[in-house]
Amino acid sequence: MTRELRCADLIPGCDFVAQGTSDSDVMKKAAEHARRAHRMVAISMEVEKKARAAIRDVAASLNSRR
Repeated sequence: MTRELRCADLIPGCDFVAQGTSDSDVMKKAAEHARRAHRMVAISMEVEKKARAAIRDVAASLNSRR
C-alpha cells in the first residue's frame, strides 16, 4: 500500500506530496524536500514526530477529501 505525507499538513500553502511504500521511504523524500524547499538544515525530533503522525495511506487520504 502506498503511504503519503502532504507538506501542507505541516506547512500551509506547500503543495508537495511525498509518497512511498513505507513510512521510511516517505520520510526520506520529505526530508530532502524540507532541505531544498524550506531550507531546513536539520529536521528536529519535534518536526519528525509531527511529520510521521501526518503520514497516511493513500486510500485514506482520498476518502478524507470527499
